[in-house]
Amino acid sequence: MTRRPKRLRAPAAVLVTATALTVLAGPTILVEAAASAPTGTLNLNAALRTRAVLGDCPAGVSATVCSQRTSTGLSAGLGQVMATYTFLLDTGPPACSDPDLGKTRSYPVRFVIASKGEIQFQLAAGADCMSEARAQTQSFTVTGGTGIYAGASGSGTVTRRLATTAYGAFGVETWTGTLAVPGLDFDVTRPTLAGATNKTVRAPRGAKSARVAFRVTAHDDHDGALPVACKPRSGSRFKIGRTRVTCSSIDRSANTAKASFTVTVRPTT
Repeated sequence: MTRRPKRLRAPAAVLVTATALTVLAGPTILVEAAASAPTGTLNLNAALRTRAVLGDCPAGVSATVCSQRTSTGLSAGLGQVMATYTFLLDTGPPACSDPDLGKTRSYPVRFVIASKGEIQFQLAAGADCMSEARAQTQSFTVTGGTGIYAGASGSGTVTRRLATTAYGAFGVETWTGTLAVPGLDFDVTRPTLAGATNKTVRAPRGAKSARVAFRVTAHDDHDGALPVACKPRSGSRFKIGRTRVTCSSIDRSANTAKASFTVTVRPTT
């Protein structure tokens, strides 16, 4: 009798177990990776120079006043900021009984941070009747961002005071609140200055001043070596006596370091 060869069967239990391990292992690793991403938080405090010029309202908007505004300045932890938006105001009845006063509407604001990305805000409508240029406070919500600020959130207030001129309104607006961005380590550390030490020199015989050279350097943990500005500058002429020298350096996140020292020039008799 001829025997038929036995068929080899795959170990089903082993395959099922291996498959189960593969399925379970994948999601577990992904969850742990997502959970490990920290969220950076910044206490926002930005004083920005603001210019406002009356202009056309955006398409579909029927506000009484539409003011095109641009604000620029440095914000520690962010860097050089430029904010652009259209300020919306409804004046007179029915918003306000006084025809010269109005209530602000809700509108978006965009922060552009040089070489880093953007942060989007939504300002809430105002509750009080006021003039366009008067001190105003509005609450805001951070609605998102781009670049390194992707996923940004937060809230706070913006206060502004403008003075009206023939060329538009000018002033300062101050943004304060909290900004949070997943996975971002905000740089809030100032650079370190070295070389700002007192210096004593002698003037040439009969001279009333001396040319003095010095070297002050700056280093930042994130940006490395940075330029330093001193006043008076190195190589300037210093009069006989004591002169205070002030130096400063700023990094890409608008953290500023300052130092000062004294240059003493003594006469030669």
